[in-house]
Amino acid sequence: VTLHADAIHRGGGQIIPTTRRCLYACLLTAAPRIMEPVYQCEIQCPEVAVGGIYGVLNRRRGHVFEEAQVAGTPMFVVKAYLPVNESFGFTADLRSNTGGQAFPQCV
Repeated sequence: VTLHADAIHRGGGQIIPTTRRCLYACLLTAAPRIMEPVYQCEIQCPEVAVGGIYGVLNRRRGHVFEEAQVAGTPMFVVKAYLPVNESFGFTADLRSNTGGQAFPQCV
């Protein structure tokens, strides 16, 4: 990148295209990526409703990463990642597939 030595010749016609080429080069060498926003959902339910949770999460591209039983109770806690785009209507869908027994909390 070379700019004219005299300040009188350095105007927008010389600076703007040079800046544009520099920014394009920065973007191309930075290896840009498109990332999808994801919720971390914690779903509490009794053991009989766990199958319904897996069904809803699979339909909505969710990924279960932890499942644990709460000590001394018949309740299970399922933790999953759910894409934000798939989260609209998730609670209603989850409740209808588990008979109203699952309680999600998405963060």
